[in-house]
Amino acid sequence: MTSTRQSPEFRNDITVLYEQWQEYRSDIKLVEGLGNYEPVTIVEKDGVGEKGKPAYYPTKYEEQVINAIDTYGINSVVSDLIALNRSIPDTRNDECQHWHYPQRLPNTSVIIVFHNEALSVLMRTFHTVIFRTPEHLLHEIILIDDFSDIENLKDELENKIYGDTYYNKVKIFRNKKREGLIRSKINGVLKATGEVVAFLDAHCEVNVNWLPPLLTPIVKDHRTMTVPFVDGIDFNTFEYTPVYGKDALPKGIFEWGMFYKEKGLTKYELQNRKHYSEPYYSPTHAGGLFAINRQYFIKLGIYDPGLLIWGGENFELSFKIWQCGGSIQWVPCSRVGHIYRAARYSFADITDNIVAPIDQYNYKRVIEVWFDDKYKEFFYTREPLTRFIDVGDLSSQIELKSNLNCKNFDWYMENIASDVLTQYPYPPKNLYWGEIKTASTGLCLDILNGDLPRKIGVRECHKMGGSQLFRLNTKGQLSNGERCIEIINNTPHIDFCQIGKVNGAWRYDFEDKQFYEQRTDKCLTLEVPSDNLIFEECDDRNPFQIWEFNQLNPWV
Repeated sequence: MTSTRQSPEFRNDITVLYEQWQEYRSDIKLVEGLGNYEPVTIVEKDGVGEKGKPAYYPTKYEEQVINAIDTYGINSVVSDLIALNRSIPDTRNDECQHWHYPQRLPNTSVIIVFHNEALSVLMRTFHTVIFRTPEHLLHEIILIDDFSDIENLKDELENKIYGDTYYNKVKIFRNKKREGLIRSKINGVLKATGEVVAFLDAHCEVNVNWLPPLLTPIVKDHRTMTVPFVDGIDFNTFEYTPVYGKDALPKGIFEWGMFYKEKGLTKYELQNRKHYSEPYYSPTHAGGLFAINRQYFIKLGIYDPGLLIWGGENFELSFKIWQCGGSIQWVPCSRVGHIYRAARYSFADITDNIVAPIDQYNYKRVIEVWFDDKYKEFFYTREPLTRFIDVGDLSSQIELKSNLNCKNFDWYMENIASDVLTQYPYPPKNLYWGEIKTASTGLCLDILNGDLPRKIGVRECHKMGGSQLFRLNTKGQLSNGERCIEIINNTPHIDFCQIGKVNGAWRYDFEDKQFYEQRTDKCLTLEVPSDNLIFEECDDRNPFQIWEFNQLNPWV
């Protein structure tokens, strides 16, 4: 692939990027009529699930539906009733149909990883890719089967694909053992031969003219990764609805426990936009759906092969791209529908004997390579148990970072992701962290289960963190993960911490072992025999106000 222009070897900051984008605008333009890649007509049919409307199943299939959702996390009974090429609503902003894109766009390998996916759902994914992609841009569709054991995903799938010329660009490769999503994607990149690789989950429907908008920024700079807007498809009824409004401009960020988040563009970014529907820069992406130049992806090392199953790879790739001279752009005119499943599959057989939570294992590998020491401490403050996880050898990843002459994380935070701090400020140090055990009964404080906000309570101590891992920081905030403990009607409740807030009203007296809430001037008390939590006047002689704050290390 030849680019019409190349960016400098290393861009300095977001300001330079926007200056370059102004220059790039000269090769793309809005026209009065339909854009050069827009379909002249879009067929809308009547039928089950057509126009993206919800579909329902006859009551006689209720047992099959229950089994399907339990097996796939998706109502495959309804999916089987819906045409593979059903019509769906065009959820793009009205500008999108008027963009004139470069005539020369790179051919693309679409990579789809699946494991025990519902057959009609999987087929609808790659069927819509063929149906809604210009033929000369679609080089191939690579299906990576991550060791499925459902029979119709073997011979029946192959018979449908290889027995129909409509699917002549579809290729199936099967892992010889469970590898997980990350390593399966690596396998897909190594099998692909297109100039660009585009990734889709196995339960998607691409929307009208989805691919040319993704490819255009890559033509301008081969070090650009592009991300489509994701619409929602209901796992039960298959109703197709936009997640974002036609005028929404979200971008990917993160909080310090490495949970993926989104926020709107800054005032500066909005001022640098000529048209609503232009692509724009984003610090991170969600991970599942994106396009990138294949050779550039390989140069970046694809993903760290030491990452397990899935989780954290989106951050690894985001940090790697930005710190090593590339960029990430979200593309409002590319829309892809995605089913958010009711359940996720088990990966118990491919954990490489890691006893710690896989997401925490992956996050630690990512931050140990790409964060500076100061930022690592913010992560460990937010997730203190992760400090004790052994993530193995990182020397090859650190060497890759050095060989690519990558910038440090401080540069990334100052120039690319500085507005993360408006929602998620640097966390103060923890004064205490661990389990909180009542001395009177030996039970532990637990966030319990249910919708937020909700009451917290006490349960048997399990020494594994999770719902019983609490942190009290130097600013008085008592929290569990990204949720904070507050008082509602004289009882402690848990809810998401207030955006941009890192302080609270809690104090723990290590000598008296009492939790004092400064706004009420009262202490946390276990009510017996109900085991309810209330607040009463502080009394250091009251055994039901005595709480031990004990650190944990469940992996020793």
